[in-house]
Amino acid sequence: MSKNSSSKIEIYKRLNKLKLKAGIPLDEDVEGFINASSIKNAQIKIDEKELGYKSEIEEILIFINESWKDTANSDDLQRKKHLDRLYNYANNIKDLAETYNYHLMSHFGLSLRNFCEKINVSNTNHHVIVQAHIDVMWAAFEQNIKGDGGELAQELKKMLEIAIKQNS
Repeated sequence: MSKNSSSKIEIYKRLNKLKLKAGIPLDEDVEGFINASSIKNAQIKIDEKELGYKSEIEEILIFINESWKDTANSDDLQRKKHLDRLYNYANNIKDLAETYNYHLMSHFGLSLRNFCEKINVSNTNHHVIVQAHIDVMWAAFEQNIKGDGGELAQELKKMLEIAIKQNS
């Protein structure tokens, strides 16, 4: 464009869907600021969803059990599919638990998810490690351990560490 040309520049403002999801009113045009009432409303929605945490986690843990059994009992063609499901369920546990301050469960979900990347189903030691993850996740669920979980959480972490060290 030359210096002498006189063209108009037109700026279009697009609808910000992320702000809408966060509860920011459309007429609020303050850059980088979310008003307190929007934050409060978002927290209320999160708190309401937390009421379903236990049933959702239980359902995912059941899926983890089933996926692991399917993985251990499948042929080579199906094994990858089952391991991918196991990976995804472990990741779901991690995310959901962290959202609602169940740090121990999140820790176990992350650990299982990461281990899924190196599972060798023909290695029976790996079976022990996966089962140890599943067992401590069920224990954390049944004890409803929230936050860091104190002494019981440390004991469950130690049990998992031992299983991993002995079978790696």
